Formats: sequence, structure tokens, C-alpha cells
Amino acid sequence: MSRYDIPLSILVAALAGAVGIAAIPREVRGQVAASDTAPPPPPPEADDESPDAPPPPGALPPSKPLDIDRAEAQLSSFGRWVDTPEYGRVWIPSGVSGDWQPYTDGRWVYTDWGWSFVSDVPWGPIVFHYGRWGFGVGLGWFWAPGIVWAPAWVSWRYSDGFICWAPFGPAGYAYPREWHGWAVVSREHFTHPLRREVLPWAHVHTIVRGARPAPSIQNVPHAGVPYGPPRAHVPRARAGGGRHR
Repeated sequence: MSRYDIPLSILVAALAGAVGIAAIPREVRGQVAASDTAPPPPPPEADDESPDAPPPPGALPPSKPLDIDRAEAQLSSFGRWVDTPEYGRVWIPSGVSGDWQPYTDGRWVYTDWGWSFVSDVPWGPIVFHYGRWGFGVGLGWFWAPGIVWAPAWVSWRYSDGFICWAPFGPAGYAYPREWHGWAVVSREHFTHPLRREVLPWAHVHTIVRGARPAPSIQNVPHAGVPYGPPRAHVPRARAGGGRHR
């Protein structure tokens, strides 16, 4: 560049100092002090929602009882129904991976019913708030229908660094010695979308064995009972905000 080839930005800056920015044509003015403007931070992620934000409707009890016939028809679009001698008619989801577990397609939110599961699959509002889950040879994971709503039909445990949960089996279900229903996440990631946070099964055994029980539903849920780990144990949830009804 010769001494006469002066960059436009330098000329504009000099002109701004001499005549004032208001006198510079609009199409040129945008180049003034562009390098002096701090870039904005990235927008908030979905995980960073305020703890005071009301939970979505799917986390709360519905206004009407479950219509089991309608639910059966809805679930037929996302899986198959099988008659079993032990548990009657059960539903098996389609399109899930071989290492899939119940209560991992969604996230946890805090309500007056303790921690409630918000699913991100279309069949989740039925099978994660009603009924029980079991695992059978030749079936894989199956859902036994129920008509009583709960924030989540799971057993809870927690330790200093982790939170664990596993679905309750249907009546008469014999849990295998290695119950693959346990899901574990670090407590810092508990309110994140779970699919990307659940620990591999190889790491679960020791964590669950060393975790202490947390309040879990017995027979029927009751509003006001903090089911799940203490709210103060979850970093994102303890920032503030009351319960949501």
C-alpha cells in the first residue's frame, strides 16, 4: 500500500473528529467506532431458564382424569401392545435405542409435588406420569397402564455429587439383581435435558449403592411432599423461586 492508499476506516475516523459524527453520511457512519463496540454475549440457552419461571403444564396434574381407552389409542401410534400373563396388556415403545431407559427423554422441574418429569417425546405425558415400567426378556422395556397421576413414578436416591432415579415396576414385578432402570446424572446437570447428561451404565453401580434414599411416592402422591432430592441440593434450583402449583 502506497502512502496515498489510506484505509477508509482511518479517513472516516479523522472526518468524525473534525466535523462530528452527525455530519457523516449514514451509509458511512456505521463504520465509525465499529471496533470500539463490545460484542454482545451469546443468548441464554434453554437450560438457563429462570428458577421462578412457571413449569410447563406437563409437569402438573391434569384437570381431568386419564381416559385409558383414549390413551391406549394414542400410544398405538408410537409402539405396540402385547398381552402378558404376568401384567396383562402392556405397551412397548418403538424407535428407542438398545440402551434406552425410561425417564431420560426430558428434564426435571420443581413443583408443589416435588420434582416432576417433563417429557420431550409425544407419548411421554402418559407413560411417565401414569403406570409402571418393567423390563422383560424378549420385550425390553414395557409400560403397564395405570390411572393415578404422579409427578414421576420413580424411586429416588442422591449423594453429594449425583442424583439417581429408577422407575417403579408393576405390581408383582421381580427386580433383577442388576436393575438397569437406574439413571444417574451429576447434580449440576440435573435440570438439563437428560438425554445428553445420563451417565453410562458402567459408572452407575457404585454411585447408586453409595447414594442415600430421597422421598419417593408410596401408593399415591400428595401435594406438598417434596418428592426427590432436596431442592437445595440442586444448584440451579436453589437460586430462588417458590414452588409452582
